[in-house]
Amino acid sequence: MADFIVNRNIKKRRGNYSSRNLFEARAFAYENGTTFTGIFNVSDEKRYSVSSSTTFSLTSSVVYMPLPNEPEHQTGFSMEQKVRVEFINDPIINMDSFENLSKGCTINYSVVDQEPTIKFTITEKLNNTVLTTRNNTVGGNYEIILTNEQILGLDINSQNSLIIEISTSDGGLVTSKTVTFTRTNNKPVVTVNLYNSDSAKFIVSDLDNNLSKIEWYLDNVLKETITTDLYLEKTISYELTDNAIHTLRIVATDAENIVEEKVISISKNIMPLQPNASLSDISTKLAEIGEGFKNGKTSIINTLALKNIDASLNNTLVELSEKIKTSFDSSDASVQDLMNQLTQANNTISQLNTRYKVASGITYQLNNPSLSANFYNGGYTTTQDHWINVSNLGFVPHIFIAECDFTKDGYLTKSLVFASYNVFSKDYVISSYFRRQTNSTFYSHGNIYNLNEKDVYVNGRGVQLPAFNNYDFAYKWQAIKFV
Repeated sequence: MADFIVNRNIKKRRGNYSSRNLFEARAFAYENGTTFTGIFNVSDEKRYSVSSSTTFSLTSSVVYMPLPNEPEHQTGFSMEQKVRVEFINDPIINMDSFENLSKGCTINYSVVDQEPTIKFTITEKLNNTVLTTRNNTVGGNYEIILTNEQILGLDINSQNSLIIEISTSDGGLVTSKTVTFTRTNNKPVVTVNLYNSDSAKFIVSDLDNNLSKIEWYLDNVLKETITTDLYLEKTISYELTDNAIHTLRIVATDAENIVEEKVISISKNIMPLQPNASLSDISTKLAEIGEGFKNGKTSIINTLALKNIDASLNNTLVELSEKIKTSFDSSDASVQDLMNQLTQANNTISQLNTRYKVASGITYQLNNPSLSANFYNGGYTTTQDHWINVSNLGFVPHIFIAECDFTKDGYLTKSLVFASYNVFSKDYVISSYFRRQTNSTFYSHGNIYNLNEKDVYVNGRGVQLPAFNNYDFAYKWQAIKFV
């Protein structure tokens, strides 16, 4: 049995860990006012598997104690570290299942986790190709943006996998979720750009680039089958022999035998009378106008029906006009009300934007002992192991503050980092922490640094500030710019 036993408590997610991940390289025991220091041989070999709450131990026979003339006197004692690992339940990944995808889209998902402040990494993959890697965020809502290029590059009718993996930097894979889908064919799209009584212009597009033919019909009679230059704009001509309403149908078919069509109604133009027209010509034209009027009225009634407006051939033009006006008035009132609300909201946003800009988020400490800082008002330079770095703010803040609460080894700790830029006569950074055990008062430690000297900055690149070690717990931050 070891002469000294040091107990520690930590939280870990599922994974394989090294002794360096679990144990301290130096541990301390206190007896009769003397501090005994144990030196432990830790390595990066992943020997410890965590899948439930458990206890690991590591023993050292190298234990020092201070003597008056020998600060590190080897005692011959032994020291044991006992680390109680509290297992963090695996995060739950919630994502709706989907069977088919034919083009780019956005997939929403969420991660429910009991310890969101203990960071993990989310990796999104399409068929084992990494799409995005990100850190977890408070709230746990995320989206995967799949582009047309990514989906259209898959074989039609192929089976594919969208994978979400959760892992930690020290323990590896924690959990994952896989959704399988079929890459389906895209329908062709027929767009009619212009049409009249004797011709029409149209173009057909297909995301899969696999058109096989285009056909067009007049009154259900096939007029032409096109198999070349399928993606170029086409102009087709036809002749209407009477003043009835005719049907023009354009049908596109792709290599998967998927059919899409566009149907439009057309009618022969009523041409004006010539100056020398006879009474017989006038009589014929009146009959032609009557038929055209009936066709036009039928077209109006059919269009109104699509807009849920009840009308029939028995309605006079005045009655049809009143029905249309009533619909427009109702629509205009709704639109005006919406516009008023939008105007009010825009005015409020404009007023806020003229006063200040705000950004917020979470970040994790940057471990880089090569970076340095100058102490406030003294010019003394020191190196710092731990930093906060936030980029892509879009503005240079006047005030930046970050805070973190965590409990480790029985101590409650609050870390605070505060920066003031162009607010007072001098710019500065305060980095501090407050710590206490249960039933005891806080003790604190902190430093003040010069801003925008050495590796400390608040500028167009973002924010980089020295901080104390918070053992990879998340910092919440706010950045404010006064306008």
